[in-house]
Amino acid sequence: MKYLNFANSITPNSVPEFLITLVDLSPSMDEDDWKPTRLAGATMANSQLIKVKTKLHPQDTVGIIGFYGKAVMLHKPVKLIDGSGSLIATLKEPVGGGSTNFTAALKLAESCFLGKTTSTINAGRKTISEMIAGFFYESQGQTGVMNSFLGIGDCLRRIIMLSDGEHNCGGSPKSVASRLKNAGVTIDCIGIGGSPEDVDEELLKEIASRNPDGSVRYCFIGDQAQLLRKYENLAHHIRAV
Repeated sequence: MKYLNFANSITPNSVPEFLITLVDLSPSMDEDDWKPTRLAGATMANSQLIKVKTKLHPQDTVGIIGFYGKAVMLHKPVKLIDGSGSLIATLKEPVGGGSTNFTAALKLAESCFLGKTTSTINAGRKTISEMIAGFFYESQGQTGVMNSFLGIGDCLRRIIMLSDGEHNCGGSPKSVASRLKNAGVTIDCIGIGGSPEDVDEELLKEIASRNPDGSVRYCFIGDQAQLLRKYENLAHHIRAV
């Protein structure tokens, strides 16, 4: 099995983190090539991330988004010291549906950073917070404005996005990913499943952040044990150098 690794140099970061983890809930996540299922492996890895992060950085904030044809806020962002147990409980039985919509997932994560979350975001429909954000982004067109609007500087904002397939509805996610990265949000993307050919690696690489050395924060992982190790590593405060 061939897969790409994050070739990242990292240094500790003492600033509190605001992390949104995105979990693919499309039908292919029920495939049993990972025992018992790919989704079970993904939820186990996210649970371990929360456990490790709670131990190391209890003041960090974490939220969970599930996505398929739409994005669903499985658990609103909460400080780990207050809500790690409920975050883990939320991961036990997530309910998904057909299709895979990266755009909706990223837009809902964006609304979390704006401080105006909604329960779901559907393709082709805009929430009030999205329209407000769009006004700031498109009419101002300045990174400084976005940083001020997002409150960058209070904490480091990060997204971890996991998928076993291809984006197939909801329009292109590239512009949303670009907005987030320009506003200082670090995006890690992970492809899982039977083969890298099953995943839209080109798109996930474009969504993912890049390190100063040009390496991309994307990898494909072909087994559960390695996925668990990757999420344990991502639980630490890391910053590309």
